[in-house]
Amino acid sequence: MAGHPGHRGDVLAYLQRLFAPGRRLFSCAATAPEGVRRWQEEARPALRHLLGLDAMHDDLHGHTVHVELAEPKDLGEYTRQLGHIGTEPEWKIPFWLLRPKGDGPFPLGVFPHGHSRRGFDQYVGIAHGERDREKIEREDRDVAVQAARHGFLAIAPTTRGFEPAAVPDINGRHGRADCRSQLVHCLLAGRTAMGERVWDMERLLDWATGLPEVDSRRILMMGNSGGGMVTVYAAACDTRIAVAVPSCSFCTLVGQTGLVHHCDCNAVPGIGTFGELYDVAGLIVPRHLLVVNGREDPLFPLPEVDRAVAGVRRTYAAAGVPERFAHRYGQGGHRFYKHLMWPFIHQALAKHR
Repeated sequence: MAGHPGHRGDVLAYLQRLFAPGRRLFSCAATAPEGVRRWQEEARPALRHLLGLDAMHDDLHGHTVHVELAEPKDLGEYTRQLGHIGTEPEWKIPFWLLRPKGDGPFPLGVFPHGHSRRGFDQYVGIAHGERDREKIEREDRDVAVQAARHGFLAIAPTTRGFEPAAVPDINGRHGRADCRSQLVHCLLAGRTAMGERVWDMERLLDWATGLPEVDSRRILMMGNSGGGMVTVYAAACDTRIAVAVPSCSFCTLVGQTGLVHHCDCNAVPGIGTFGELYDVAGLIVPRHLLVVNGREDPLFPLPEVDRAVAGVRRTYAAAGVPERFAHRYGQGGHRFYKHLMWPFIHQALAKHR
């Protein structure tokens, strides 16, 4: 694999032993729908515990989530307003809310972003400079705007661990990366950064599904890169999400060459003894899942992408709903591919009317 060299022999042997398939306690081996259901009944609580969601629930029991919304700005086809949601006593997570014109009910779209400064701005088409504007247009990054134009009430939240909702790496002890600073502080407290992100998405869903103009049967979550990883884990944990579309993020956690393919802040301690990423994604069954990758994305080796996709496909086939899973390659790099995503989304959500 060009650009993805493996480890030397002794290191690789050590890693292959650590991550041997036989050590995965919750790898899906079911071959029929009832077996998939029984596996999910055991695996989903185990995953939530591993993410630290149980600990967060205990710690935050009694906390009342509150939402503050600024005045909406009329942008023609939709309105846009800035919101803040207090998912913990000290944390107010900023988000953009885009509301189409009309009375609804609207399907709901939630769009967590990945590694980008104020990435939630990009998702609503707000550019910080000309280069940013060109990137948004070139890489289809204004997904919340796309969603509003497709008739969705769209929420573009800040993903925790990124500015302005992070524990900043003020002394450069974590590679000058706020997301790693967030991870380290989480681990010391018995949490995970991914668990905090899933917690935030669930609290947003709690609030948004209570809005009278939202059709809570038709919920989409879609994100690129780290936002795609949030999408996979959130959809695995929360069955309210009807359609999940992780973009340029889906791959094995540890490749056959021993390489870890995702950023450190996506690491969940012990996940290798739970299963592979395709086992996490298997918890989305029988709901709709579209995985999109870029053929020229340098972060994820195509053989490892294909291996992960094959693992998910097996679970969907065992559950008797192979048509609810699809994988598409875009002919480009680490970006969104709106022409691949929206046809699948509309077809999937049409079944929930």
